[in-house]
Amino acid sequence: MQSVLQACIAHQQCALTTLHQYLQDQRHLGPEQPRTEQHNTARNSSEPGSSTQEPVPSSKRRTILQVARESRLTRFIGFTSELLDQEQNCLSRLQEPRFHAEVKLSMELRNLCDRMATREDCLQFDADLKAIEQCLRDIVNQLSMSLSSQSSGSDPQTIHVLQRLVKRVLDI
Repeated sequence: MQSVLQACIAHQQCALTTLHQYLQDQRHLGPEQPRTEQHNTARNSSEPGSSTQEPVPSSKRRTILQVARESRLTRFIGFTSELLDQEQNCLSRLQEPRFHAEVKLSMELRNLCDRMATREDCLQFDADLKAIEQCLRDIVNQLSMSLSSQSSGSDPQTIHVLQRLVKRVLDI
């Protein structure tokens, strides 16, 4: 079990690193904050305090959709970090031979994150986010079902934490 869980953790850490880097790249390439410049108008130049401040047009202003996508991506990063923390701290202590973790789901998560990060355009971004969300949901459900189906009493705290993660992934 340890080697399978460790392989899952490694793939998920790779996915998390990719998500972090992608978010950083998007923020770096993102829009600048609007600047203001003072413009003196000819008709008001004789009046005291006649300068006005107007925002400089920026083609890099972020849309509501971009902000929403970034917010969702940030929530995925937080959720994946919490999942990894639970796997490393709680699940790695379990020595149950019947504990089941599928490397396939973690590999799929890593591949989805890699694919999203290497796309040239954003046309498939929402579909990628939806696929990542479903993959995270499947990972947590699989871990939760595996722990709860064991006849010997698994750590109740670990089961409770995984059930909380299941509820939280639904909120993403």
